[in-house]
Order: sequence, then structure tokens, then C-alpha cells
Amino acid sequence: MSWILLVVFTLIQYWHVDCFNSFTIRRSLVPEAIAATTTHHCTRRHTMKSTMRFPNSVPAQSRHLAPRQHIGTPVSSRISAIRGQRWISGTALAAAVLSCSAAHAEPAPARYQVSFERTWSSKTHPKDFPLLAHFSPVIGVTHNADYSPFKAGGTASPGVEHLCEEGKHQPLDDEIRSAIAAGAAGVLIETPDPIRDVPGKAVANFEINPSHPMVSIGAMIAPSPDWCGFAADVMLMENGQWVGKKSVTLYAWDTGTDSGTSYRAFDSDAEPRGTVQPSDAAYFLKKDGKRNPVGQVTFVRQ
Repeated sequence: MSWILLVVFTLIQYWHVDCFNSFTIRRSLVPEAIAATTTHHCTRRHTMKSTMRFPNSVPAQSRHLAPRQHIGTPVSSRISAIRGQRWISGTALAAAVLSCSAAHAEPAPARYQVSFERTWSSKTHPKDFPLLAHFSPVIGVTHNADYSPFKAGGTASPGVEHLCEEGKHQPLDDEIRSAIAAGAAGVLIETPDPIRDVPGKAVANFEINPSHPMVSIGAMIAPSPDWCGFAADVMLMENGQWVGKKSVTLYAWDTGTDSGTSYRAFDSDAEPRGTVQPSDAAYFLKKDGKRNPVGQVTFVRQ
């Protein structure tokens, strides 16, 4: 596309300047042609009158002004200069347009690798740490501002409820596919296996485009009533360019769908239903009251 713009604007500038300069040159040549003819004619008249002796005649040079001569560079040199200026100005305009187009061009889609790492363990979170602790398989999506599955302060969808209570990808994967069909999301991101080891991680590759520059990704903290570790609305485009690498700390979140307060609490639907909020369970707080991370998500451009 860029080379087409360059050719088109060069031709347009070439034609415009050529027509204008040709007209200007032709007009400028007319007085010179007239001057040359006048010079020849006046010279002949002057010669004839000088050879005739009329009484009381006035000298020819007092009755005929000397013909106006053109001062400056020859016409051929001026034409060459104008043509040179014409070519330079056309190329400069095309280059400027091309540069402007490139500056405002939308970045191409990019590929990333995401690493969803678990640090949650009996050493980092010693209070009542459960047996068979693990993260569920990971699920995520690229999206724009019109869609945010893990939005803080929002109400959890049925898909998010099933993910954070049971570790299931359904029906969240169907919700994501519906968002993709509606244009609010780009691609679905999934890993097949739970993260049982510490340290342990799940890795996935995905493509992202400028229409869906954000990523939300998460997994269930299991066992738990409705707790998840997720990174929401992570922007991978900054100042119009894809970032090379970005890391986000994972914390525990309560989706507000179950009223349980311990790792192995019995299922008890929350009434009324709450909103997605950082978990205030003692398990995920440090002694100073600050939140204790459960992992980290890292995005690396490929």
C-alpha cells in the first residue's frame, strides 16, 4: 500500500507542476520572442534611417529606444532548473505523505506467549493450607473495553461462577465465543492441565490484534468456595505499540457467588449475590494486612 501511495502522489505532483510550469515558461518566452523580433526590426529601421539624410532629422537613437534585453540565465537553464524543482517537490510531497501514513498506520497483529505461574504454597500461605491444592486449567481471552469477564466490581457471569467454584471452563468458553462473534473479543486462550506443582506454570501462545489489545486470564484456586487467581484487562499495547514483555502479580479474588469462608466450606450460594472483589480471607493476607500474591502472569512478545 505504501509504494502505491508514493507512485500516485509523485505522478499527481509531476503532472500538476509540469502543466503549470509549461504554461509559465511559454508565457515567459513570448516577451523574449517579441523582443528578439523587435530588435531585428528596429535594427533594420535604424540602419535605413541612418543612411537617409532628411533635413532636420532627429537621430534614430533618440526616436527608437534600445530593445529590452533579458538579463539572467538562459531559458534552457531555467527550464532545467524548474524541472529539477518539479521532481524534487513531487518526491518530497510523496515522501511526506508516506511518512504521515506510516505514522498513523495501525500496528499489525502480534504473537505472545503467556506464562501463568503458581507461587501459592504451604510456605507462602501457611494458614490451614489444604491438601491436594492446585490451580485449575487456565482460561483467558483477548478483548476490548466492551468485554471484561473478570472485571472488579462487576457481577460474575455463570461462566466465571463455574470456573471459580468448580474449575470448569464451561460455560465460560461459550461466553467468550459469543463475545468473539459479537466483535468484543479476539481469541480464546486455554491450557489443558491443572497446575499442581510449586513452583509450577501453564504456558500458552496466542495472537492479539489492535481491535482487541487487552487480555484477561485466570484459574480457580482449588479447593475453595469461589476463589480465583486472575489478571484482568491487561493492556499489551502502549503508545500505539505492542509491549515486549509485561508481568502482572496474581492475587486471590472472591467472585461473590458463594458465601463460604474456608478452603473446604460446603457449597452455599450467596444471597444476595455479591460482586467480584479482592478476597479478604485471612489465608491471603500477610501479617501486616497486605495482600499476599498467589502467582504471576507474564506476557512475552514472540
